[in-house]
Amino acid sequence: MYFYITVFRGVGPWLIRCMKGFFEESSQDLPPGKGKGPLPTLPCQIAQFHPPFSSQGTFQPQLPGEKGPAELDVLDKNALLMNNCILAMPPRQSTEDFLEAYEVVLVLDDRENFGFHSRKVASRKVADQIYSQFKVPVEVKRLPVGDGIWIARHRQHRTEYVLDFIVERKNVADLRSSIRDNRYKDQKTRLQQCGLRKLLYLVEGDPNTSNGSVASIKTACFTTEILEGFDVLRTSGYIDTIRTYGYLTLSIIDYYSTNFSTLAKSGFISPTYDEFEGKCCGLQKKTVSQIFALQLMQVPQVTEKVALAVIELYPTLFSLARAYSMLVSPLF
Repeated sequence: MYFYITVFRGVGPWLIRCMKGFFEESSQDLPPGKGKGPLPTLPCQIAQFHPPFSSQGTFQPQLPGEKGPAELDVLDKNALLMNNCILAMPPRQSTEDFLEAYEVVLVLDDRENFGFHSRKVASRKVADQIYSQFKVPVEVKRLPVGDGIWIARHRQHRTEYVLDFIVERKNVADLRSSIRDNRYKDQKTRLQQCGLRKLLYLVEGDPNTSNGSVASIKTACFTTEILEGFDVLRTSGYIDTIRTYGYLTLSIIDYYSTNFSTLAKSGFISPTYDEFEGKCCGLQKKTVSQIFALQLMQVPQVTEKVALAVIELYPTLFSLARAYSMLVSPLF
């Protein structure tokens, strides 16, 4: 019994350590754990977590075959080579090299808001800045899901294959508002169902500057990373985000160049852009029950769990209203 109590008591301080490590660059730490003595060391990989990006911009471009500070955690080769995590590859003909056959292009959504008056102009300016710094092709178009994807365009027949990476970008203010109106959960669900394996969630800005929402933002980032399988990336601001997109693109090019010859025969073929778009457009179609659940979640204190419990018994607003109408009014 004492053993179980000791381990259970260690969970609280361990969770605090993880949260502090996740936001170690923030000026405001979480409150320290209660109790005396050293905290127990738990055999959990999460306790060793460090943000893959620093707001100081210390990453340098990584050349193919080199290892250095630009080798991103989200491209951990050991993790990606596991049977259930092998990334899809574009088709390979005979002995062709990846960069000989394909050009990798970063595609940004044209609705992204980077602080400019016009969103299309904003995305175009960001694309130009990424290209000028990293010499990687960047295009802007309307994406069905996410804020950025990477495609491999065949140099001869121009077919576009969507690589296994997708990023959703949120500045702190937008993340705060999306948590309040439940767009946050809906957007993540669509990302999880889009068919791509490496889901990146980029949080831009310092959560400590968000008055009254610091705890909710930090908790959202932590659960997105640990419980939902996203790779959460943090940047200090707009300029840092541009560098992050650039270094991600270079690392993705390096990964596919290195593994194309060995993994192209794995059986996982990257979808074409048309296939990806068709799958994602299907995700936008909602049933009446799903719409009713979203409406219920706008009511204060009605969580996703509560809304799902309601629609399990009353799948539509009409069925719930009819159930209320059948209640016998109490006599006074």
